[in-house]
Amino acid sequence: MKLKWKLLIAAVITLFIALNITLIFTSEKEINRVNYISKWTVANEQDLIETLPVAGMFMPKEEQFFYHDQDKGSFQGFLVEKGQAVEPGTAVLEYSPQNINETMSAFQMEIDRLNQEVASLDQHISQMEQLLATSNTMPASSTGTSQNQQLQTPNDDSIIVQVEPFDSTAYIQQSIARDIENKELDKSKLESEIEKYEEMLTAADSSMIELTAESMISGTVKELKHTLENPILTIISNEQKIEGELTEDEVQQILPGMKVLITYENSNKQLEGTIDTVSVYPEETPEIGKENSYLYTVQLTEPEDGTSVFGQHVNVKIVTNEVQGATTVPVKTIKHTDKKQVSYILGAGGYVERRQLDTGMKLDHTVEVQKGVEAGELIVLDRPLLIKSNHPFITPLSPTKNTKASYGAMSGMEIFKTISKGFLSR
Repeated sequence: MKLKWKLLIAAVITLFIALNITLIFTSEKEINRVNYISKWTVANEQDLIETLPVAGMFMPKEEQFFYHDQDKGSFQGFLVEKGQAVEPGTAVLEYSPQNINETMSAFQMEIDRLNQEVASLDQHISQMEQLLATSNTMPASSTGTSQNQQLQTPNDDSIIVQVEPFDSTAYIQQSIARDIENKELDKSKLESEIEKYEEMLTAADSSMIELTAESMISGTVKELKHTLENPILTIISNEQKIEGELTEDEVQQILPGMKVLITYENSNKQLEGTIDTVSVYPEETPEIGKENSYLYTVQLTEPEDGTSVFGQHVNVKIVTNEVQGATTVPVKTIKHTDKKQVSYILGAGGYVERRQLDTGMKLDHTVEVQKGVEAGELIVLDRPLLIKSNHPFITPLSPTKNTKASYGAMSGMEIFKTISKGFLSR
């Protein structure tokens, strides 16, 4: 008897399934199928940040170098020690004024000698000018009287010419004027020489003021060389920067001005900055078959709190792409078909909608949707095999979510919206 009932039930089920399959494929009217949606998600609004992780370390932001300048005098000595803290205006080294005093004395002696020559020329010019003035008051004098002379031509013809007497006064006046002009020229050259030595004397006098060199930054004395090998003294600033190296592939992705996120090992501490410089030439001489590295520096947005030391390594993430306030969905919710990207949306009216999407930045398993979905809309996460657009959908009942406590946590407006959506969806 039991076997007979089992056979009867199996036959009914088989007939029911066969009848439904026949109706599906033979009916002229579209059957209003119900989509069973087991999993869905919400389109979010978030910031997407694509970064390139590289290594970096803290380095001084500035370095001030001091060089031995023999023109300033002989080196007297250092006024600071290695590792000493300095501030702007701190004297760090000094020169002896002995050589400068000797140079200034030599310049002054040359100026005095040239001034004596100028004075001698002035006296000579004055005498010549007096002599010229006296000659102007004297009557013209001649060396003889006018007379006729007979000259013989190549054709043996004779001609008579009259020869005027020579005027010696005019000749003397011309000679005196020419001498005065030459002496004035000599005087001008000497005055130019005097001006040159006076400028050199002024420069030497200024060097007396610069006998002591001072720091221009707040920092620490990094190095000093008693051998006077340049640079003889180096000061590093207290202000810091991040410095690191990029590979050949990485350097092509980085530009000055890009945002940078800096984190510490085993710490939640984070700093921000921007790419300051990117070297276009490798650190070492390029060689065939050898990977090159390129230096980059980061300027910190805010000064470091002083707990970091120079050379401390940090993790650097360079932001290569960023979209703020992007509408995002999981990559798996998007289906690619006929060079189009589509997703299925759970509409507020209780029907499934098929939407074509325009996507943008992709980050891991998340993609930006530029057009087709709004933030807050429900998107089918796991699509049924025979999902149909513009057909109603049902979802699994979650008894654990429909409790008195869950409704008690909802506001009156949220309860009203939920009930209204239920009525409007049918």
